[in-house]
Amino acid sequence: MVSDVRKKKLLFAFKKFFDADESGAVEKKDFEKSLEKLVRLQGWKETDVIFNVAKDIMNQIWDGFKAADVDSDGKVSTDEWIKMWDLQGTDTLPEWNNLFCKVCFHIQDKTGDGAIDEEEFVKVHGIFGGPIEDAADAFKKMAGDKSSLNWEDFSKLFKEFFLSDDADAPGNYIFGTIKFLNE
Repeated sequence: MVSDVRKKKLLFAFKKFFDADESGAVEKKDFEKSLEKLVRLQGWKETDVIFNVAKDIMNQIWDGFKAADVDSDGKVSTDEWIKMWDLQGTDTLPEWNNLFCKVCFHIQDKTGDGAIDEEEFVKVHGIFGGPIEDAADAFKKMAGDKSSLNWEDFSKLFKEFFLSDDADAPGNYIFGTIKFLNE
């Protein structure tokens, strides 16, 4: 059974990243809205190759995500989302979530140097509406004595966010805040 800590983290991710229209359920149109937002933020055009790559990846994430739709109504409710993670276990992330991790990493690695520094992390979380002070603090808690997070660091922290029951795990800060743990 999903712990209370993990449930809070999963519901935060569900609402913040997947339920784009804030309806309480995730549908394909939510992924389309998220792609539109990503395209605007990145300054891509529909004719850009990267746009088509991003669209394909978002479709792959949706295809994996919709496996949680046990009642086949075309929507994933919060209950279905939590149930999916309950059945998932805590050893590995599903492939669609690994793709989501890669998307998150590449969005934040604005310089394309293979690492996310504090400035990049804070800037992206600020664009997505998070408090800059929270993001700066979150980066420090995740990075420890490092000045940046490489792919290996980031993917480990990302996995920790989705799979760990530990309220003090550094991965809990991967999305720039942990205020949701106190709600």
